[in-house]
Amino acid sequence: MGNAAEQLQNAPQPYAAELVELDNAEQQMAELREKYGTVPDYSTKEGYKAGKQAIQALTKMRTGTDKARLAITKPHRDFIDMVNQRAKGLIGEVEQLEAPHREAKREVDEAEQRAKEARIAQLRERLEKEVTSYLDTAEGLDSTGLAGLIDEAEAIDTEGYFDITKEAEDEKARVLATLRERHAAALERERLAAEREEIEWERAELERLRAAQPPTEPAQPTEPSNPAEPSEPADLDDWAGLGSALQDVPAADPFGEALEDLQAVAGLDASQAVDVLSAIQSSDIRHVSLQQ
Repeated sequence: MGNAAEQLQNAPQPYAAELVELDNAEQQMAELREKYGTVPDYSTKEGYKAGKQAIQALTKMRTGTDKARLAITKPHRDFIDMVNQRAKGLIGEVEQLEAPHREAKREVDEAEQRAKEARIAQLRERLEKEVTSYLDTAEGLDSTGLAGLIDEAEAIDTEGYFDITKEAEDEKARVLATLRERHAAALERERLAAEREEIEWERAELERLRAAQPPTEPAQPTEPSNPAEPSEPADLDDWAGLGSALQDVPAADPFGEALEDLQAVAGLDASQAVDVLSAIQSSDIRHVSLQQ
């Protein structure tokens, strides 16, 4: 190992002969640092003189080193210039051969790109007709129609969209989500409409039955009588008889009270109570027994 290191250290370095002047200048640097490393007092005569000598010596060293650099590198710079010029000519010839190949390739690439863009445009137009158009078809449909439309949309095959398969899958998912939202809204609208229709029917039926009731005869006016003589307060038996007489007075609205009784006693809802009274009026039911 030691012999190998010594051989490497002692091996001739490249351009060693050309660097002799720079080697000498490098050796002189130690002397220059020691001699001129300290700046004298230029305000004194002696210092000014010594400083001037230092500037002259250092300037001579600097310009001499720069001249040596130029002299050493000149043949190399000339060689580099020659290499650059030669390579530039070769590169120009290669570019002339390369240009028509690149042009031919560019025309094919651009044609393929145009064909791809046209194909994608057709696929997107097809996507608009086959998938997105479901939203237009859904306008005005009821919940049943929307349910059928959702079944059709779920069966859409997106594998045939090739370049825009991911785009087609996303559009299908968007359309289905929108259709399901509309279906839920339609179900809610139809439920509310059915409730309103039932309420309106019950109200109309109630009005019809009330209109079919014979009008109650107005109470006959009583003949004026002579003022009665003050009498003794009635006894308890008279008050009991009076209570029985009041119970025999007909209600102001027998139909309404009958409806209330059917709902309170029999547990019927308003619609069922109306049906029962209608059946009684039409003689379909002749007797109803209610127990509380």
